[in-house]
Parts: sequence; structure tokens; C-alpha cells
Amino acid sequence: MLTNDRPALQRELLEEMTSWSPRDRSGVFKTWHRHALSLVHLNVLTALESEGPLSMRRLAEAMDVSDASATGIVDRMEKRGLVERRHSTEDRRVVRVHLTDAGRHVFQDMAEHRRGMLSIELDELTEDELQALLVGMRAIHAARRRVSEASPAHDAGSGESAATAPATANPDRATRSDPG
Repeated sequence: MLTNDRPALQRELLEEMTSWSPRDRSGVFKTWHRHALSLVHLNVLTALESEGPLSMRRLAEAMDVSDASATGIVDRMEKRGLVERRHSTEDRRVVRVHLTDAGRHVFQDMAEHRRGMLSIELDELTEDELQALLVGMRAIHAARRRVSEASPAHDAGSGESAATAPATANPDRATRSDPG
């Protein structure tokens, strides 16, 4: 139900943009499970992807776990080939955790799967609906840039996942990696 009441319209849009049915959630969880990754592992991969290589201490802080717990998590991830430890060139006592190619591919694989599913859904839209959706998505991306420019700290806490931000061919859109 569309309305001319802006707050109501915004609520409806938020509901449409953020709804995640149990079936959708189940599909994503199955994809994660297929890779045998826990949410903790995905958290580590995300931290390393966004921050770059981290010392064990910084990684433990980022995950809000003890150094010993972080070591166990990294041990398991290293056995799976998702991360590797390297001694710092500045101080050999410092060990940094790095993503491997396999670790980087986790989100690329998820993004490919997501894009494939979205393509199937987009095939169901009329050309007019596709045009309207593209205009709306470009407007969202422009608004996100304006908010980000006004408050750089907003980006880190936006809660947006790549899964909610499909790539477009808009050259005005800010460049960012799209893992989902």
C-alpha cells in the first residue's frame, strides 16, 4: 500500500529492503554450512577483509574474545586454508593473520551465488519495474554517499551488508567491494 505520508512510505520501504524470510535465511545458512564456516569464522574473514592483516591481539579484540580463543579460531581457519599467520617484518615477535586466496574467495563465492539468485528474480520484473528499481537503487547509493561524507563514522556502523547493495553500472556510484 503506497501512501503520500512520507514517514509511512519510509517504513514501507525499510520493510521491503530489510525483510529476510526464514527461507532466505535458510539458504544463506546452507551456503555458509557448505563452506563449513561458522559465524565466528565469517566475522574473522570480514575483519581481515576490511582491516587488512591483523595481529593476533587486534583480532582477539575485534572479535571480543581472549587471545587464547582467537588462537584456537585461527588454528582451525588456518587448517582450512582460509588464513595464514606471518611474522611481522618490523618485529618478529608480532604475528599477523592474513587472508589467503581461499579466504578471499568465500565472500566472492557468496556474492556470485547471491547475484545468480537476484538475476533470476530480476528476470521476473518488467522493463518499467527494472528501470524504477535502478532509479531507486541509484538514489539509495547517492544518499549513502551524502550521509557518509557528512559523518565518516556512519559507514562503519551502517549495518549494511553487501547482500543489500547490488552493484549497478552507475559511474557516479562510489567504488567498493561487493562481497554479497
